[in-house]
Amino acid sequence: MQRRPLKTAAFTLVEILVVVGIIAVLVALVLPILAKARGAARQATCINQLRQIGLAMRMYVEDNGGLAPRLSAVYPAHLSNAAVFVCPSDPGDRRHGGDEYMEGSRHLASGVSYTYIPNWKYAAELGWWGRPPRYGEGKYGDSTPLAMCHWHWAKRWIPELDAAVWGLNAKGWVIVLNAGGSVRKVRAERPLGEFCTTGE
Repeated sequence: MQRRPLKTAAFTLVEILVVVGIIAVLVALVLPILAKARGAARQATCINQLRQIGLAMRMYVEDNGGLAPRLSAVYPAHLSNAAVFVCPSDPGDRRHGGDEYMEGSRHLASGVSYTYIPNWKYAAELGWWGRPPRYGEGKYGDSTPLAMCHWHWAKRWIPELDAAVWGLNAKGWVIVLNAGGSVRKVRAERPLGEFCTTGE
């Protein structure tokens, strides 16, 4: 009796193409979800870090009778971890030329991603804080913006940023630390003057 050769199981070219197509569709569906989840995780880290900075600033105020001259001045006496000053969404890895408002690595070698609102001339013009070094109590008390992170919408540091061009082409969130230590999210598209009265 003649034995028939065994058939080996194999995919046809069409079946392989169908499987590859299905995998490509699934990847296309999952990648945006993963990107959104990563963005949410970076925002959560940023909010937590700003809360720590807010607590350190309150301790600084209690010890010195007034606000610090810059954000990084709370390190290391009131905040021992320098990594807290770096937002995970900062594309420049906190090494910006900067100024006293966005100090970058001017005073702290590891860098600072967050902006210090009392040193911003537009905050003084809006009456949120007095001009340095006499900042005062803040126009809105504990609700006066103290620091913020704009790296959840901005891709680069814009030193000429002012109240007139603030929301220009901005889409995303600004994380705002208030003088009282609370943190809120504000849409970057909102006019700068509304930062004290709006938030998530």
